[in-house]
Amino acid sequence: MTSFSILLKRTASHFSSWALFTFLVSLIIHTFYLSGLLYAATLYVQPSSDVVVRTGQGTDYKIIAMVTDGTPVEFLEQGDGYTKVRLANGKEGWMLKRFLSQEPPLEDVIASLQAEKNAWKQREGELLDKFQKTSSSLESITKDRDGVVAELDQLRANYKKRVTQENESLLAELESLKFENTTLKRNIAVKWFLAGGGVLLLGILMGKMSGRSKNKRSTLLGS
Repeated sequence: MTSFSILLKRTASHFSSWALFTFLVSLIIHTFYLSGLLYAATLYVQPSSDVVVRTGQGTDYKIIAMVTDGTPVEFLEQGDGYTKVRLANGKEGWMLKRFLSQEPPLEDVIASLQAEKNAWKQREGELLDKFQKTSSSLESITKDRDGVVAELDQLRANYKKRVTQENESLLAELESLKFENTTLKRNIAVKWFLAGGGVLLLGILMGKMSGRSKNKRSTLLGS
């Protein structure tokens, strides 16, 4: 076998492997693309003039509908440059793939964002209103608590004052009783002293009277 034949075989083998590799890569890319379309069942018509929907893949087929920018359609099948879709009214047909996108139209995105913004603003208003009501309730509860604390402090002060006054009154009454007791003891002592003095004086008088009686008897007897 000549060197030219060997080189030719190697070249053919190289090109055969490259063709097989290219075919496999193309198949994988196409498979991933179709998988993406299958997962995104809803497609949107891209910004353009009205796009025709036909009964088949090609301009020779009959037009069954005209769709405008942003119209959502349901993906059914991928063809060669065309995509089979189902319209909102249930009609099925083929339209050029380049007029379809998985991204919703800008107007829908803006409207969705605006609706989300409005929902957040409404939620913010509800939370703010709830916060204000909670703050008002908390303020009212705080005032009630302060009132109860002030009333309790007043009751404690009044109780302490009353106890102090009662203690002072009891002490004064005790001192008065002590004084009365001391006075009573003194009066009793004086009475006993006076009684004793009276008894003594009475004894002296009786003694003198008894002595005089004896003297008179003696005088009478002597006479």
